[in-house]
Order: sequence, then C-alpha cells, then structure tokens
Amino acid sequence: MDILIHDIFTKLCYWQAICKSSTIHIGVRMMTRYSNKHLLALVLPLFLFLCVGCREVSKKALVEDIGIYQGYIDEIHADPYRMISRKDFKLSAEKIKQDVSRSDNNTISIIDCFFILQELSAKIQDGHTRIRLPLSIFSQKKNVFPLRIKFLDDKFYVIENFSHDSTLDYCTLIAINGVPIQALYAKSKHLFNTSLDHVRHLMFEDHFSLILTDYLKIKPPWRVSYEKNSQTMIVELNPMSPDQVTSEQNTHNRRYRHYSIFAENEEIPILDLPNFSYGSQESYQNFIDSFFRKYANANYLIIDLRHNRGGSGYWGFYLLDHFSDEPYRIANKFAFKVSEKMRKSIFSNKADAQLKNARNGEYFEIEKHKFRTPHKTLSKFKGKVFLLISEETFSAGVVVAAVFKANKMGVVIGRETASRVRFCSDSLTLKLPNSGVKVTIPVAVYELPGKNPDRGVFPDIIASRKFDDYRRDRDVEIEIIKEMIQNEIDDIQS
Repeated sequence: MDILIHDIFTKLCYWQAICKSSTIHIGVRMMTRYSNKHLLALVLPLFLFLCVGCREVSKKALVEDIGIYQGYIDEIHADPYRMISRKDFKLSAEKIKQDVSRSDNNTISIIDCFFILQELSAKIQDGHTRIRLPLSIFSQKKNVFPLRIKFLDDKFYVIENFSHDSTLDYCTLIAINGVPIQALYAKSKHLFNTSLDHVRHLMFEDHFSLILTDYLKIKPPWRVSYEKNSQTMIVELNPMSPDQVTSEQNTHNRRYRHYSIFAENEEIPILDLPNFSYGSQESYQNFIDSFFRKYANANYLIIDLRHNRGGSGYWGFYLLDHFSDEPYRIANKFAFKVSEKMRKSIFSNKADAQLKNARNGEYFEIEKHKFRTPHKTLSKFKGKVFLLISEETFSAGVVVAAVFKANKMGVVIGRETASRVRFCSDSLTLKLPNSGVKVTIPVAVYELPGKNPDRGVFPDIIASRKFDDYRRDRDVEIEIIKEMIQNEIDDIQS
C-alpha cells in the first residue's frame, strides 16, 4: 500500500511540474488504475491538495478579486482607514489593478496572487488584516534558504546555519547574488502589515526564504557575501529541503510547559506559554490549575510570553485570574462594526441583543468586555511575578501583557511587543472567488489599557539582546531576573 501511494505521489508531482493544464485529467486517469477504494480515499485529498498549488488565474480574474477584496475591506473591516485614508487605499488598489492588467503574462500563479493581494492588504498596517498563504505552497517548497537571520544593531546576522559551510556560523550577512541584504529588506517592506519597524524586521526574518525565492525571484544557487573576523568572503549555497532545516524559528508552535530555575536554593517556577491555542480549552485550564496548586506558595514566578503569537485572550485571562481577587480592567474599548457577514459569523454571539437593533456600518461597544471578574480558585498566587515579552509577542499574547501591566500584577521584562495597544481583532476568513485565495478581515476594534495606542506594550525593564547573546546562547531576561532575586535574597540575609 505504501509503495502504491508513493508511486502515485511521484507521478503526480512529475506531471504537475511539466503539464499544469493537464494535471486533473492525468491524475484522475492514474487513480482509476487502482481499484482499491481505500487507496483512492487516501490519495484523492492529496491529489486535490497538489492541484491547488499549480493553479493559475487570468489577469482579468485577479483584477476582479482585487476589487472584491477592496469591497470587503470597505464593508466589513472594523477600522481600515486609521493608518491610510480611504482615498489613498482606493488609489493603491487601482494602481495594483493597472499593474496586473499591464503584465506581460496572461495568467498569474497563485503564489504571485498572494503577494499582489498582500501588498494591498499591508497598506492598512493592521496585524490581523492579511492574506492567507496557500498551504499548497509548502507542499511544493524545495528551495529553502539554509540560513536563519536576525536584525541587530542595524545589521543582519546569521544566527543559525543549516548549510555544510561552518564559516557562515554567526557571521554578518552582506549580500545575496550581488544584492545588498538591506536592499532586499527595502524591496520587501511593501508586504509587511505593520507600522512598527521592529515588527517589519521580524516578518522579514520569519519569511526570508519565501520572500527571497518567490517574491524577489532570487533563485538558487545563492552567492552569499558575508563578513567574519573583519574579512569579507563569498560562498555559494544550494537550497535545502524543509525537513533538513530543523530550526527554533517556530518555537511559538510548541506546547505549553513549565520548568524551574534556581537562585541559590530558591526554586523559581517558569510558565512557558508559546501560544494560547494548543489543544483544548479544558486541557489548558487543567494545566494552569495544576501548576498553581503546586506553586501557589512560591515566592517568585516567571511567565514567558516571548514567543507567544496569540490564540484566545480568554485563555490568558484565565491565567491572570490567579493574580487578582477583584474585577480587573481588560480593555478601554471593544467595539464591533456591523455588516451582514459579521451578523452571520461566530462573533455575533458576543453582541447579544445589541446586534438586533444595529444597522450595517454602525459600531456598538461591548461594555461587559471592559472588566473581568476572576473565576473562583483557591490557588491565588501571592508571590512576585515576572512577565517576559518580546518583538515576537503578538495578538492575544499582547492582550495578556497589556492587562498584566495595567493592573500592576507584576514586573514586565523584555522588549516592545509586535501588536499595538490599539488593534483590530475577531477576524473573518473569506475566500476570493476567482483565485481561491483566503483573506482575513477583523470586525472588531480592541483598545487595550496603555499610554500610546500606536505602539506595542513596553516592558518595565528593557532587556536588549546583542549579537553576542545569540552566539553565546545567553538568556538575557532570565539572567536579569536571577540577579534581581539574588539581590533580594542578599538584602534579606543581611
């Protein structure tokens, strides 16, 4: 059975590459060769999955999709013209349509449709307004750039090297195929749906391989110029397959966990929460309850949200309930924009009776979402709490950080977060009819407690990371906390 599946997969990939227009016909013919209905049931979804990646659409069809997307933004988006005027957004959409119409190609690949639409989406500069990257792209992705980069002190450094050339370890990246790395970044900035420079750099780092090969069209082999030990060198790099690159780049996909560190004989428990979405809500709450039953009497606690890219804010509030006996503020404003699609979405459940009397285009605030009454628990934590944040902390992770800081639940350490204090949330996912590309459009305005709505959450104590910290694998935030606790212990003992 496994051999047959592999045989079909191999043939499909081969024909997909050389004859896109005939993929469906050939694939169906091949699958009918095998009478086993169970095999067909296994292979058919795979076949359809691959076909999505090879689709192309006409220029006219993509132009229509851009117009439809523009209409969705106008009708559904909660706050589309905060960072760009409606007039300028419309002009941007018209220019992109004209560029597509003037293209020399009669058809546009799905990946290029994604990038074209993402350039328009990024004009709104809201992290939850984006184009969904087609999953089929990853099924075909073979040209993975073998270096992980990081922007520090106005330079791009290599902080992980998966190639076979060890001289690239922890070097300064200068250029690829003769194009300066700073120029590559400048050309890519049109894709990034944020107004914050540190988040633009993060997005460039996260998606560098995809941007390099599919957006900037810089194909392998790559001629990489770099500097190390004050010497400039050039090396040619070949691509690697995704399974060869086992990076820590996606640490936010890990399951939540807890572990401990020590300062002298003092145990300091750490809650590592890379997201608020792993598994079921019940299993998450059981994990949190079990943790606080065990460590309710600890003197110190660290909550690590440095890699938390979001999920459900309510999961975060369940955690914060352990630090408060009284109702606490969770928002300055939470309001929905009414539209037909919002009425038919799961978010209508938050609106209760208010939605019934509201007209499309109007806004209404959800007053009950401004304060939260903690759930009853016997395991209230009375010790000192440290919360870690970084430029990777996004969405629900930022919600928890802002609420934690505003209600003075402890000390925040790290770097400014990715999401702004005021952002749009509760996103609908819609499919554009011609390209099939999926788009996410938020229908609510969420303003967190904080001083500057146009910036992220700032830490109480800044923990800057330098290139040498990555090279030596130093955890700067944890070292700061251990030093603070050690000083407290020394003061008590003296």
